[in-house]
Amino acid sequence: MAKALRGLLPLAVLLAGVGVLVLAARPAEVLHGVELKTLDWRFRHLSTASRHDPRVVLVAIDQASIDHFESEGMYWPWPRGIYEALLRFMKKGGAKAVVFDVLFTNPSTTADDDAVFGKALKEYGSAVMAMETGPDADPRRGVAPAERFALKSGPAISARARRSVRLPVPALLAGVKAVGDVKADSDFDGIFRKVPLAFEMGGRRYPTLHAATAMLATGKTLDELNPKLTDGRLLIRFHGKSLTGNPAIKTYDIYSMGDVLLSWQAIEDKRKPTLDPSLFKDKIVFIAMTASGLLDNHPSPIAAVFPGTEIVAAATDNLMNGDGLTRAPFVAVLALVLAALLLAGLASRLSSHAVAALGVVLASSAALAGISCYVFTSGVWLDMVGPQLSLWLGFAAASAYGYAVEGKQKRYIQGAFSQYLSPEIVKQIADSPEMLVLGGERRDVTFYFSDIQGFTTFSEQLPPEKLTQLMNRYLGEMTDTILKSGGTLDKYIGDAIMAFWGAPVDCPGHELVACKAALANQKRLASLRDDFARQGYPPVRNRIGLNSGPASIGNMGSAARLSYTAIGDNVNLASRLEGANKAYGTYILISESTRLGAGDAIEVRELDFVKVKGKNTAIRVYELLGLKGEPSAAVIQKARLFESGLPLFRGRRFEEAIGVFKSVMSKHGEDHACENYIERCEHYLKEPPPADWDGSHALTEK
Repeated sequence: MAKALRGLLPLAVLLAGVGVLVLAARPAEVLHGVELKTLDWRFRHLSTASRHDPRVVLVAIDQASIDHFESEGMYWPWPRGIYEALLRFMKKGGAKAVVFDVLFTNPSTTADDDAVFGKALKEYGSAVMAMETGPDADPRRGVAPAERFALKSGPAISARARRSVRLPVPALLAGVKAVGDVKADSDFDGIFRKVPLAFEMGGRRYPTLHAATAMLATGKTLDELNPKLTDGRLLIRFHGKSLTGNPAIKTYDIYSMGDVLLSWQAIEDKRKPTLDPSLFKDKIVFIAMTASGLLDNHPSPIAAVFPGTEIVAAATDNLMNGDGLTRAPFVAVLALVLAALLLAGLASRLSSHAVAALGVVLASSAALAGISCYVFTSGVWLDMVGPQLSLWLGFAAASAYGYAVEGKQKRYIQGAFSQYLSPEIVKQIADSPEMLVLGGERRDVTFYFSDIQGFTTFSEQLPPEKLTQLMNRYLGEMTDTILKSGGTLDKYIGDAIMAFWGAPVDCPGHELVACKAALANQKRLASLRDDFARQGYPPVRNRIGLNSGPASIGNMGSAARLSYTAIGDNVNLASRLEGANKAYGTYILISESTRLGAGDAIEVRELDFVKVKGKNTAIRVYELLGLKGEPSAAVIQKARLFESGLPLFRGRRFEEAIGVFKSVMSKHGEDHACENYIERCEHYLKEPPPADWDGSHALTEK
């Protein structure tokens, strides 16, 4: 018995070391970033829309409203007098409060607009408006809001210091009941999950927009609301899905601003309105800007493009109902980590029975994740990554200790995998045997797919030996460029090449690196064509697709054979973009994520807003023209002229769009993309697109 305990002591020490390491690394950006992603997953899959406060509703300044009034001759920004009708409609319906998540910090350009709007605000009586603070003093901004807007409660709520503020214009400020700051900072990964409740300026404390609204709606101070705080901020507990998704699973009721204004006009004309004002009785109405061009969308745990006002609305909902999310105390995390290490140790004792050991670890992993998911439904954020990491690292460490002969294991791995993996990956596996677990890690990378144009014709025309010589030369040259740039060759699929940058080793600026490699390969292929022609080969051209984003990357396959590869929607999208070149007569097509990552270092032509085969979400796609300064002035001029036709097409001004695209071809020669758009425009002139058409185009080929 004593001997057995002594034998387990080193294992216990090893597992304890793993636990200490995981807990020490818990605040690290990488580990915390992964934990945040698991939290986002819980928001998307475990939130319950029925928990939302039905008193919270949104009136959206959406694209449909902007388009309607534009057709009536009233262009955005609208004259502010139009909001008088909104407030009268809400007053008639008995709305409890109207919250403008819109900055009115500059005087209206239309005479008397501010006075009319301000009078309507005062008559309504329960309006809240947005202000924007800044961390630095700015002579162009105000010094502090009026004292009447300051918090009256004690010092229980922490407040960040601000030194400048942009307030609504005086005529509007005089008519509102409260104002609130809309300035909030995202987490380090760019996602908005937490919001402040107050700021300090001029010796006083003032509320944020959601805090001001919650106080007005409940009649309580911030201290009386007793919000649940995380790191001094409110960790928003989102309920349900985004308003921009399926209407059947939306969180808050949303109405179009156009419908509200037209309904008020109908009431004044003694006609039956589309919306009955009583719909808004006792409601807290947020005025939101959801049209994409108004730039009030922010990344949230629910969606990458999320209405900013819905974040404010969700925070207000949490404050009014004491329903914010709280983070579990450290002792709860410690208990889960200890349980994970214990389970890892038990599983490692079954290492001679690999299937049983893996089954125990998988079941333990599911149980640990289930606990974190269950407490989330009760409003508690309990770490998921730390316990999982403790389980898997503990199991790997304990198993490695059981084998005891690390050198022998490394030699075995190197011999087994060196035949079909690169030396760099083999070394990583030998150093970290736990990588042999099927699956991989989530990495942000840029994917590259290329294919030879008309390869089927080549394969039919050339004898096998000549085709093999051509392919060996072509694949060798293209691969050299990829590897020299730091890329990872995934595989060859016939004449196709799949590669990526950013894994297994980091590649800073991988989007730009991939663009450079694609351009270099096109230049290299152009110089090879003369060589190929002398050898009797037909002209060889290839098409390239690039896309950037997260994917699961690692050793995948079966226990008998693993392959270091990537899977996920972003991989598929890169492949689809390669094939989409055919539709535009282009040779390098990149996604919006790659374009944004490469920034101003490249020159592009925006081509379309498309739904590729196998995807429901439309994306912007671009033709890669070259690095900054490389394309000629004529090429840039052509690109800009072409792009000027896109908003006309998407705005349903098809005849004007045809004129632009024909002008491109008359000035710069034939262009397949222009021909494509002209054909589409002519079709839509005969058969107009449906009312909900978003300007996107569905590609029918892979």
